[in-house]
Amino acid sequence: MKKSLGGNVIKESISWIIIIGLFGCELIANPLQRPSLDVKLLGVWTGEYLEQGGTLKTWVQTRNADGTYSIDFSLNAPDGTIRSFTESGRWWIKDNLFHEQTASETPHPDKYRYFFKKKDCVEFDLIESEGYAEEVGTYRFSECLIADSPPAVFGESI
Repeated sequence: MKKSLGGNVIKESISWIIIIGLFGCELIANPLQRPSLDVKLLGVWTGEYLEQGGTLKTWVQTRNADGTYSIDFSLNAPDGTIRSFTESGRWWIKDNLFHEQTASETPHPDKYRYFFKKKDCVEFDLIESEGYAEEVGTYRFSECLIADSPPAVFGESI
């Protein structure tokens, strides 16, 4: 009895094509696996948050089309002390969550649920953070758009 090797090779090839095709379809069908940007979040935004001790944190954040951001913070303490600083990093959307990662401080991004209350105002709710002063689930704030996004500058690092 003679066995044909050609038949086995064809069956094996067809099996591999089907397997590769199924995995490829899964990647195409589930774009949430890949980070992306939400163009509605581009631009210059302002927000504020009243901390537990009475310090008012205000900020202006610029989110760019290249996935970078910068935030100018101002902390106004109840005793009148004002402290200002700037933070920069990268932002993206993955699994319907807003991710924000500072350029130098944390190896893992903060993750927020977000939704638009009005066309130009978005609310954020912190759901995951490492080393953040506020407790997850208690840090909720709004930002409102004050200017459109500046032109994109690609190729520069943060």
